[in-house]
Amino acid sequence: MINLSLTYTFKRLIRSWGLFIALLLGIVLASTFFAGINVGADTAAKQTLDQALSQVLVDFYANAYTPLSSSNITNIVQNISTVSDVRDAEAISRVSSFTYSQTDGNIVYSSSFRIVGISNKSHVYDGWPGGTPSWEENQTYVWIDSPNADQWEEGSIISMNITIPSYRYEGFTELSLPINLTVAGFVKLEDKSLAVAQGSYSYFSPWLMGGVSIGQFYPYPENLLIVSWEKTLAPLLDTIYEFAPPYGYSPINTDILIYVNRGSLISFWDIQGSRQKLDVLRKHIDNKIKISGYDLNLYSTLDSILTMYQVTSSLMRLSFIGVSLPVFFVAWYMGTTVSDVSFNLRRREIGLLLTKGFSRHQLLRMFLSEAFLIGLASGLIGIGLSLALNPLFVRAVGGEFGTPAIGIDTAILTIIFSVVITLLVVFRPARRASNLATVAALREYMYVEEVKPYKRLWPWVAFLLGTYKMVIFLLGLNLILEVMRLAMSGGNLLLVILAGIWAVFDTYVLTAIGPLLFFWGFTKIFIRGSLKFQEITARAAKFLGDLGTLATRNVQRNPARAASIAFLIALIIGYGVQITGILATDQDYNTRTVYANLGADVTVSLAAPLNVSFTKDVRAAVNNLSSVASTALEYSFYGSSSYAGLQLRAVNTGEWLNTAYYEDNWFSGKDVKTAFQSLASNNHTIILDRNTAETSYLKIGDVIRVSFDKDMFGVTRYEKDLTIVGFFGAKAPETIFIGQIASAYSYWSYVSEGLFQELRVAVTNASSVKLLVKLNSGTNGTAVADQIRVFVPRNKGSVYSVSEQLEEQQRNFMVVGTLNIQRLGVAFAIVATSVGTALVTMVSLKERQREASMMGVRGLSFRQLATMLLTENLAVVTFAVLLGAAVGLIVVHWNAVSFTSTTFSLISKRVVFPMDALLTIFAYFGLVFASTIVPVLFMARRYVSRLERVVRQV
Repeated sequence: MINLSLTYTFKRLIRSWGLFIALLLGIVLASTFFAGINVGADTAAKQTLDQALSQVLVDFYANAYTPLSSSNITNIVQNISTVSDVRDAEAISRVSSFTYSQTDGNIVYSSSFRIVGISNKSHVYDGWPGGTPSWEENQTYVWIDSPNADQWEEGSIISMNITIPSYRYEGFTELSLPINLTVAGFVKLEDKSLAVAQGSYSYFSPWLMGGVSIGQFYPYPENLLIVSWEKTLAPLLDTIYEFAPPYGYSPINTDILIYVNRGSLISFWDIQGSRQKLDVLRKHIDNKIKISGYDLNLYSTLDSILTMYQVTSSLMRLSFIGVSLPVFFVAWYMGTTVSDVSFNLRRREIGLLLTKGFSRHQLLRMFLSEAFLIGLASGLIGIGLSLALNPLFVRAVGGEFGTPAIGIDTAILTIIFSVVITLLVVFRPARRASNLATVAALREYMYVEEVKPYKRLWPWVAFLLGTYKMVIFLLGLNLILEVMRLAMSGGNLLLVILAGIWAVFDTYVLTAIGPLLFFWGFTKIFIRGSLKFQEITARAAKFLGDLGTLATRNVQRNPARAASIAFLIALIIGYGVQITGILATDQDYNTRTVYANLGADVTVSLAAPLNVSFTKDVRAAVNNLSSVASTALEYSFYGSSSYAGLQLRAVNTGEWLNTAYYEDNWFSGKDVKTAFQSLASNNHTIILDRNTAETSYLKIGDVIRVSFDKDMFGVTRYEKDLTIVGFFGAKAPETIFIGQIASAYSYWSYVSEGLFQELRVAVTNASSVKLLVKLNSGTNGTAVADQIRVFVPRNKGSVYSVSEQLEEQQRNFMVVGTLNIQRLGVAFAIVATSVGTALVTMVSLKERQREASMMGVRGLSFRQLATMLLTENLAVVTFAVLLGAAVGLIVVHWNAVSFTSTTFSLISKRVVFPMDALLTIFAYFGLVFASTIVPVLFMARRYVSRLERVVRQV
């Protein structure tokens, strides 16, 4: 009998291919997305790994913590180079900072610097202009961005002494080695070469924002002298080695830099195996060092990268799966609805099989066998489609597409996922269908979904909880914060505990499932369990006359199915509006935050102490750029008052207002223009930090005395009485520690440039200056920043642009990949919902084929039939779309309000829907409506055409 049921299963699949395709499509979409997000996760993780590896400049390095001679070091390097999979090795030595003094009349110049000795085959030369120079003994190249580089010129002699203390049996001795270095020239090194020279063998942050932070290398500001290791430092190493006893002290620190064949050691698909290979290689290298007769400290910079990658990859995959849950839920829910309708259409078949001797268990096994075959086919098709859509998923996470590929583990997981979700979809409808009584199964118009009585309790519970959460979202309340305030105020302990439990449940459970509960409860109560929706539909369809009445009565015949469709459409539209709105809001927030941090399109931060002539030259050069609209100077210095220490920024009010980025809500007490007019008219005024004012109960018109020190020892004090003309800063977040937070995160205060000029003697040495640059509309900020960097050497300042900062944010593949997968997940969910809605509509209309034919016989034209069917279907869809959009907007509003009210930030989140976001949402609406309109028109035309053929035959 089992063989018979399997044979029948195959025959049934062939004979009823239309219904099974309806179920297949939904599962295929879910399987394709499942495979695709795994490919995307793998791609994003690999890009993250590649980024991190690109920031590791040296794979292994060994440190000599005891004095070694140059021959010892050379021997170690040669032995390490013989190890298999070691690509290269080199020695690099550094002399600790020394003080160089030069007397020029009565002036003494003092500078600290460091000497770096690099070997003839060093990788530092990879970024050396013109390649390896021809070295001479005691010859040096000066890093061009050294703070005191302008004090030397080619041919200058730099003199110093290296002092070496030693404790021998005869007592303390000291060796002094004089060195005279001739400046052979100045060199501007690329970042990677400079990082190795300074001892930064990797410059990445592995645990920032759950992913790798790939940032620009910021060199240590020092006077860097580069010399030949063989010709200049090797003799010094030998002298120190002869003088110092074993385990003595050496002022010259030497590292052995080791580069390995990463291609043969690191495999993206086998990170654990890669770590084992690197560990074995480390042991081989350590053994070679010991064979050389020395015991050095050996470090691996790659192992931490691979450890980080394992965690990041798992977090990324979980994150991607998490944002994809709505797609899987849609596949399950819509598949269940399709299965209900499909089994309902097979009632006669089920009854006939029962009369032929099939047991109910055999029927269930047959149905599950069908599901297994559909799931297997869906998984295979999903894998094929994911390969075709590989570029989409790869580019979604910011990667570059290569050869279409999918890991064997991803393929297996996709098939398992497809089969499991298909079995879950089919099991309950199949069990209900197999348990039908034989006589009941033969009744064609009794719906399977109505076998169980409708229960009202759980829908009402879900609706009340969901409505409660919607109210919380609208009000922007934080219950945990309210409970903390209640506890701090000494409220009843039992009440505090109960409120705390509910607050945790509200924050961590209802926040996630509140919209789902609201949609489910609402549709169950007002569509399935009430005639209110039908009454509203009837009123709306009055203009259609009898067709409208007929349509509303048809809606009443399938309330459960209408409720299911409405729930799913509302849920996915709400999710789509929510995700689209939150992403647009977050993007707006991030952009404004970068502007607020920099202060303008481009910012030039000049190093302290203030150099007036250099500042003027830089500003003049920047103003001559055709892409620059305006500039303004912003001086930063400090003062102190009886209330708090003050961070002060002095500005020319007219220039600053025309150039700087600011938002009106940053200023309070008076509007921004009025406050800055007061600064311009009176040098002894101040726009005070808002938090200082609120915690000290200061108001507009109050006068505060601010003190300034002439020098770092505070010998001479300058004091000014400043009148408060406005306040600057955001409102403190709603916490129980408002005072503490406000004092810990105070903002700056604004004063006039005239006051700064009065205090120049007192504050110049402790002040810095920023040049704010506003660009013409449409200008490339990155290009302008590069132009300005020509005027500003690294040792005298830094140049930042908003465009560069925003580009930097896009380089974190985990964050960007997760956001793009969310967008892709919403698109797939909408498509899955649309396909599912179309399938349910078509299967439902197929179920009413006889009824439609009878209407056609009674004279209904194609237009009348289509109008009636569209009315009954579009009523549900329109209601669901409006409901979903409303809830989505509420969630976006709550996201912005809750962030602003609980985060101490100058920038507040605001709800924005730019044009691309609106177009995306309208595209969602269009797909959903099309999924109803197209099947109705298709099926109506098919019924009418079939009827016409019958009439012609007669």
